[in-house]
Amino acid sequence: MHWLIKCRSKPGTDVLRLATIDAHRNFLEGYPEVTWYSGPLFTDDNKNAIGSLRLIEFPDRDAALAYINADPYTQAGIFQAITIERWKPGLDMRQRDYARKGGTMQFVIHCHDKPDGGARRAPLRDAHLDCLNVHKRIIVAHGSLLDDDGVKTIGSVLILDVADKAEAGAFWADEPFNRAGVYEWTMERWRFGHV
Repeated sequence: MHWLIKCRSKPGTDVLRLATIDAHRNFLEGYPEVTWYSGPLFTDDNKNAIGSLRLIEFPDRDAALAYINADPYTQAGIFQAITIERWKPGLDMRQRDYARKGGTMQFVIHCHDKPDGGARRAPLRDAHLDCLNVHKRIIVAHGSLLDDDGVKTIGSVLILDVADKAEAGAFWADEPFNRAGVYEWTMERWRFGHV
């Protein structure tokens, strides 16, 4: 099974994060085979870390929770909130295999269905897949978020590699599911981290 783990940092923990970063990186090095993507979330100006996002494989939620609870950042009390959601990869590409581009920035779009999202999504699936294909040069990763049983779609996650936030916003404004109001969503600056 694959999981999204999104962590939000407490305000004022920059010094603590820097003091813990070597232990955190050493911890991440213990999980190279199961880590699909891992990196920090930042403010839009790229100056302040505000959390992390990881896409990772574990057999169940308990294993994913044990992993994030063992992270030195968690143990140091840096995170104020941790979200764990089942994820279904839409691409067979991992961070270590992704050809990095120069002069770009990355953004994560994290989406949850509105109450009627499933009904709105169904007739637009082909248009959604066509959109992803047309824009594949800027899409690092994407996939559905599922309930823990893996049966019901509850949202989506995308990682974009773009020139700037305006390019990310233009793509997202025209994405069929978003345009039809399927989601509540956030778009946040992310960058490739230690895998």
